[in-house]
Amino acid sequence: MEKQRDLADEARELHQGWLAACGGERPSVEQTKAIIADVDARAAKLGAKLADGTIAVAAHNEGRFVMTMALRRLIDGGAEEPAARRIARAMLDLYVDCPPLPDSKYRFTFDWVSAQAAAWAAELAHLAGQPGVSALEVGCYEGRSTCWWLDHVLTHPTSRLTCVDGFAVPMASVLLRHFEPIFDANVAATGAANRVSKLVGPSQVVLRTLPASSFDFAYVDASHKVGDVLQDAVLTWGLLKPGGIAIFDDYGLVDDVAPGLQARAPARALDAFVPLLGETAEVLRRDWQLVLRKA
Repeated sequence: MEKQRDLADEARELHQGWLAACGGERPSVEQTKAIIADVDARAAKLGAKLADGTIAVAAHNEGRFVMTMALRRLIDGGAEEPAARRIARAMLDLYVDCPPLPDSKYRFTFDWVSAQAAAWAAELAHLAGQPGVSALEVGCYEGRSTCWWLDHVLTHPTSRLTCVDGFAVPMASVLLRHFEPIFDANVAATGAANRVSKLVGPSQVVLRTLPASSFDFAYVDASHKVGDVLQDAVLTWGLLKPGGIAIFDDYGLVDDVAPGLQARAPARALDAFVPLLGETAEVLRRDWQLVLRKA
């Protein structure tokens, strides 16, 4: 959890440095070229350190992730075309060129799960291995959390997992379905793909098609924009059974270059939502994640 905060802080500092070099203004096309050249140089240094064994794959990929978040802040700050398209392409390259972490079973480039695993195991212990458990995941990425649910909680052959994701990497106005085949391969490796329903589309659209009060637990890690988080929270809450558990990821993230509902700050949405639930919700945990139990 502290690592994710540290990476977010590094991205903020890098972004501020780029802005300072641009005179505090949105970068022009020429300035964007200079920023991308800096990204390429930093990526090359990370690659060299990985090659000579100075850093491990995880540290290499996290370094690239920091640059991705810093570039995203440029877009959120209002970078205009064609600068935004150049930045988005650089973001995609940083993702695509990450080598997989050492793992004999799955292909992941990042591990945001291990730090949460002990807490999840405790919060979902009453559901682990039980028959008929139905779970919802909103935002799947490469499927690391998906595989964790299937390996540690949804182990009974009658359990089910519904996954909702757009599986798209935004490049300005273009959406590339980059992560979907990676997700599919990882889910297949669990041996439980027959118990997973994959629904592709915007969460605010897909969640409205699911039956109310039908899930024992839900994990929400989709868009982190305030307006999207608020909608996902309202819709997900209605899909939980009484006693159901809702886990909202990245509660502690504050990436607020964009204003208002466009800011990437989940806590602003969730802190407005939870008081409205009154006695129908119990807060189980509030750190990098927010975990609620429905009465």
